[in-house]
Amino acid sequence: RAVDVLKVAAREAHDSRLSMLAVRAAGASAGHFDEVVTAIDTMLEMLQREEDADLSKKETCESDRAADTREAILTSRAMDELSDTITADKAKIEALTKEIEEKTQTIKELNEELKEAKEMRERGNLEWQQSDKDDKAAKELVGNAKGVLARFYSENGLMLAQQKQQPFVGQAGEAPPPPPPTWEAPYGGKTEEQTGIVAMLAMIEEDIQQDIEKSKTEEDASEALYQTSKAAMEEEIRGLTTSISELEGARGEKEQGVEENKADRLGKNGELAVVLKRIADANPGCDYFNINYPLRVTSRQIEVDGLNKAKVILSGGAIAAHEDPDRAMKLGDAFVQRHRKFLGR
Repeated sequence: RAVDVLKVAAREAHDSRLSMLAVRAAGASAGHFDEVVTAIDTMLEMLQREEDADLSKKETCESDRAADTREAILTSRAMDELSDTITADKAKIEALTKEIEEKTQTIKELNEELKEAKEMRERGNLEWQQSDKDDKAAKELVGNAKGVLARFYSENGLMLAQQKQQPFVGQAGEAPPPPPPTWEAPYGGKTEEQTGIVAMLAMIEEDIQQDIEKSKTEEDASEALYQTSKAAMEEEIRGLTTSISELEGARGEKEQGVEENKADRLGKNGELAVVLKRIADANPGCDYFNINYPLRVTSRQIEVDGLNKAKVILSGGAIAAHEDPDRAMKLGDAFVQRHRKFLGR
């Protein structure tokens, strides 16, 4: 019956090792089954090792797949975060570039204004210099004319007060000239007319001097306004230049960050490819094993049950009388009954 049990177990478990064991048991003489029992024990130990190995492989597949899947998820998430950072940095770079361009344009416009203001100031100064030169020449001319006239009148005595009138001496029978309007009013003749011309020239000279001074005051005010405006625009340009330098530095850092993040993302992509390949390479073996693991467990249990049942029989025990040794093995068939003498204890 032990041979039949082993054959059934071999057939159900599709294990040729049990078939060979059945042949060996069939060839053993009655009462000399120790070697077969030892072989059965060896087989049971081997099946236990296989069961341990299968369980270890199953757990390894599951743990490796879980770890690889988690690593793939984390790596993908890191790549997404790097992509988001790159996108944000590119937007910041674009904004910084726009701000730099605006400030650069402002500097260009300020330089144009400075150039125009300088040209206008130079033209105004040249006009003032010419006007001042003309005014001073006119003043000098008037002054010279006034001096010449004054010397002429002085040298010819025309500037002196009129001398006292001499008594009229006329011919007999000739009428005397009419008397002056008053006896006290002096009579200056050409003297008053000439002194009026000198005074007029003096007034003209004074007016020209006032024009010169007024023009100089206006020129000084224009120059001061130009210098103030020039200083303000130059200060604004310096501020904009400093700001542009800072913005360019910030943009450079962002650009460097983008390149570094691109390199990191490329590295992460390589890591992800390795993990996915590892998962793909492990899938066929692990999938096959995981699918067949329950069947292997069932088959191995049938083998163990059959071996244990055969061992009991060969050791002098018995199985239930109603059982058909040729029926298909089922889980739990390892339950055996010892010989009645053992059960009777």
